[in-house]
Amino acid sequence: MDHAAIFACSHRRGGNSDHAAELLAKGVREAGGRAEVLYVRNLKIMPCLACGYCDVPERTGQERCVLGTTDQAWDLFAHCLSARTILFASPIYFYHLPSRLKTWIDRGQQFWKAKLDAEPWIADLPERTAHAVLLAGQPSGRKLFDGARLTLKYFVKNFNAELADPLVFRGVDTRNDLRAKSDFEKRIVELGATAWETAPKRAD
Repeated sequence: MDHAAIFACSHRRGGNSDHAAELLAKGVREAGGRAEVLYVRNLKIMPCLACGYCDVPERTGQERCVLGTTDQAWDLFAHCLSARTILFASPIYFYHLPSRLKTWIDRGQQFWKAKLDAEPWIADLPERTAHAVLLAGQPSGRKLFDGARLTLKYFVKNFNAELADPLVFRGVDTRNDLRAKSDFEKRIVELGATAWETAPKRAD
């Protein structure tokens, strides 16, 4: 699939993060690409059991996780494996990512293990760049985005992706705050276009 996977990560429907995801998609499309916005809140994602089931290299794909066929986590992971570029639009909750997104990220242990063991199905993925837009209602805080940035950085490494410096915005809290800031909107659209234009084309 030759598309941009855009993860809308907020628990709130129709808020600033959803709008940011739509703006990223607009940028991708203006650059001639195909964008798919994925609303993490709409999927059933069970928490990692820390059971060690994914340590067995003979298990691949959806069967790698003991929970793989019981929820929809793999529906999102499939895009991380196949998309030309990966983008996140997320609010900041208590200096970090929303719980549903973090629960899904924790399930990425299976990919970390496969990459650690240099299993070809994960090690041979093309090198890509991932992007993020992080929005905080809090107007201050020197380390406000640090936790989210680090978690996303090491999560996308599992898929042979490097996280570019995220776009970060402060003071974006109530539902229409982002829509009232046309300069912020413009930068997000530009990021979507750049992400598509600079992403390597996927082989068929």
